[in-house]
Amino acid sequence: MPPTPPAPTGSLDPSEVQVGTPNGPGIYIAPAGTEPPDSTDEEWDEPWHILGYLSDDGPTVGSSTDSESIQPWQSAVPLREVITGRSVTMQFVIWSLNEQTIALYFDADVPTADADGAIDMELRTDTPAHLYAIGIDSADAERVFRISFRRASLSDAGDMAISRGAAVPLDCTLSALDDGGVLGRVQLGPRGEGDSGNGGTGNGRRRHAPAEAAA
Repeated sequence: MPPTPPAPTGSLDPSEVQVGTPNGPGIYIAPAGTEPPDSTDEEWDEPWHILGYLSDDGPTVGSSTDSESIQPWQSAVPLREVITGRSVTMQFVIWSLNEQTIALYFDADVPTADADGAIDMELRTDTPAHLYAIGIDSADAERVFRISFRRASLSDAGDMAISRGAAVPLDCTLSALDDGGVLGRVQLGPRGEGDSGNGGTGNGRRRHAPAEAAA
């Protein structure tokens, strides 16, 4: 008689199902190289700044790999798959129009706004790509889920449809760049005590963060 297989360990835990509700403002930007908060119960302090409103789809994080098959002469099946490249991206559609978001969309220098918020910027052909740190922050019940890139650059921008009855969209995709062997950081943990959902820098007020120009 065959032996009885061991019973599976553990159990289903519904608390592990996470809803992607923004934790306060939910999206932050900072100069390239800026570390995210050390833990999920800490706020996004300077130099992190609130980026703005996003479309109701929220942010999307993508991960992809390139691989090369090692296939012997004697087999139709590979012996190994060798990873030759990896990409992690963050895509979102911004609804807030300000000096930071427009500069991000066009990969341009952040202009200085007038006292009344007016900006006038040139889209130049002689400036290098800009580098940023970017972070998203979501929460559900008592758990916080964060993903951040210390170094990222704009890798794609969607069409800007300027139409009646709809918010003007700034569709941005940022790609994580290598930073000493690190592409990004994923954090899952408890909310902070007395967390008001405000989320960090500015108490809901928008400020802009300078970008680093890529060499």
